[in-house]
Amino acid sequence: MKRRATVKKRKMSRRRKKSIFTNFYFSFSVFASIIILSGVGFLLFSPRFQISQLSVSGNNNIATEDLERVAQDKLKTSFSILGMDVSTESIFLSMGKGVNGLKESFPEIEKVTIKKNFPNGISLQIVEKTPYAIWTDEFDNSKCYLVDKNGSYIKNYEPKDEYASLIKINEKEEVKDLDKKKTLESFSKIETKLKNNSIIVSGFDIYEGKIVVQSNLACKIHFCVFEDYCDLDWQIEKLSILLGDSKYSSKLDKLEYIELRFGNQANIK
Repeated sequence: MKRRATVKKRKMSRRRKKSIFTNFYFSFSVFASIIILSGVGFLLFSPRFQISQLSVSGNNNIATEDLERVAQDKLKTSFSILGMDVSTESIFLSMGKGVNGLKESFPEIEKVTIKKNFPNGISLQIVEKTPYAIWTDEFDNSKCYLVDKNGSYIKNYEPKDEYASLIKINEKEEVKDLDKKKTLESFSKIETKLKNNSIIVSGFDIYEGKIVVQSNLACKIHFCVFEDYCDLDWQIEKLSILLGDSKYSSKLDKLEYIELRFGNQANIK
């Protein structure tokens, strides 16, 4: 009987020790969690880290007051805790997704750089898009707007002297899935080649199956750009051959058009 009692006592002792060990880690985990949550709460809600200073620079065509007003709204982060809606303007959370929201509000913006001035200041460096062309959707009530070199919308077009030198692009017919960036790259290549031959391009007319170059010449030049089989480099090469042939180059002002889209031929009229 004594032996059995001793064994039982040892087992109970072991269980008791294991329980104490477990409780220690549990208590430590609870204590650590409280410390971490308190620290996070301090960083998120302490008045010391709530943004009170906002500065904006780099903008030329967008009013600073408008940028500050929208940015101030984007600084707020709202979430729910135990069914309560709370918000904060902590510098540690500010302007994460807000940059995209700011760019959506002002399509003129190309890039926003954020600098955090601890403990409660934010500086926004704005880079605006550079107008590259005047794009008109003639198929859609002649909507006219400025685009940058990537074909990205900037703002609706208003006649100003600073835009007088921009290339004018008229989308006569709607081209489905039109990649404006690639289209502008093709136009730039064409414009450079013609300029080397003393032909000044003023604009491009876009149709579903072709583009027509408008220049200081009376004749129109037709290119194939949008289809997969279009070889723009070869079309430009064909044009170079024509322009280098005095038989044709001397008659450019009398021609109606130069058709470069098909095969190895260059049809002229």
